[in-house]
Amino acid sequence: MNATASEKREMNITLPIQEFWHKYVLRRSEDGLDSIGGLDNWPMIGCLFLSWVLIYFCIFRGTKSTGKIIYFTSIFPFLTLLIILVRGCMLPGAIDGIAFYLKPNISQLARAEVWVQAGSQVCYSYAICFAVLVAYGSYSAKHSDCYKRTFYLSISCSATSFIGGFAVFAVLGNMAQVLGMDVKDCVRSGPGLAFITYPTALSLMPLPQFWNGCFFLMLILLAVDSQFCCLEGGLCIFYDRYKWTRKNRELFVAIVCFGLFLFGLLFVTPGGIYIFEIFNNYAVGGISLLWLVTWQSIGIGWVYGARRYYDIIKEMIGYYPSPYMSICFCYVCPALTSSVTLFYMINYTPLRVDSYVYPSWANALGWFLLMSSFLCVPGWAIFEIYSAEGSFMERFRHACKPRISVPGAEKTEHLIAMTEFQKPVPVAV
Repeated sequence: MNATASEKREMNITLPIQEFWHKYVLRRSEDGLDSIGGLDNWPMIGCLFLSWVLIYFCIFRGTKSTGKIIYFTSIFPFLTLLIILVRGCMLPGAIDGIAFYLKPNISQLARAEVWVQAGSQVCYSYAICFAVLVAYGSYSAKHSDCYKRTFYLSISCSATSFIGGFAVFAVLGNMAQVLGMDVKDCVRSGPGLAFITYPTALSLMPLPQFWNGCFFLMLILLAVDSQFCCLEGGLCIFYDRYKWTRKNRELFVAIVCFGLFLFGLLFVTPGGIYIFEIFNNYAVGGISLLWLVTWQSIGIGWVYGARRYYDIIKEMIGYYPSPYMSICFCYVCPALTSSVTLFYMINYTPLRVDSYVYPSWANALGWFLLMSSFLCVPGWAIFEIYSAEGSFMERFRHACKPRISVPGAEKTEHLIAMTEFQKPVPVAV
């Protein structure tokens, strides 16, 4: 009777779906990383195994099977998103959720985590630094217009993220009105949004079983689609390098999928969700991706050279791209990503998820995983310089020398040689 408003709100957000998610699905340990537990969560182990079996059958024949499957796995989520968007906008309270979505909170820009998460969202949305675009682009015809397709991809990814925000926050606005809460109190980041908050909001709609069924089917297809695309992009490196993997593709893919399944068992233990957050915030977090984006931009714009890069594109598509592109990857992108990385380093705080504060050794492990991505670029650069011959500057120039042939390079070298040949020879007097 004398409960305060905050206590009522606390009671309101303690829903059965939260107990189901934490106690049954995750079977999360209350002691955090101090009690990892064993492999007794058989439903999760079975789902993990079935997921990798599904991924295997999607990619075991390469692009022949992937190209057919991707039509369904990419189109169906768009249809589901459109249905949820239309239905969500018709719900009471949807306008409040959409207003919260469109109204920016400028004060949040002072937090380094916001910039890192924004960069991470861009990298994941456009599949940057995952070898997917390079791998799948290698299957295209040489003279196909990759420049226009890049614009189509960028516009479609941005539009999907923007429109998807309306679908999410329209439903969350209805949830806030039904539960008597503010929209900001309904919004959660991480797995909680997809597996707790949004299903709770859908359960408050008419025919909740139908809407939740469509939502989770969309999640499954998006997850499988993203996973087999990333995996296929990584496997292409081995296909190009080792002949055995091409001849024994089905066996090689089975070995890789089974190995990743065994590694994934670590995440279905009672302490697996805590380990997941370490990987999510360090190993595959936005900061490591932004670091790689910085060096990719520098490598193309300054080491290989923007002019050489433009010459290759012109030789492929018949015309030069806009100068705006070179300004982006020569100046804007390196400056922005390196600034965000530096901002994150200066304002770094140890990992904390909800009320659980990670121990020092867990943060050290996270930094070790982070450094595994950070050190790849300088490590390979040092190896290239060390493997070359001559003085340091000669080794450095050799390391920066393009390995890809540039259109017209042979003609240029021939003209230089002819010029040198035609120079008058000085005669001693």
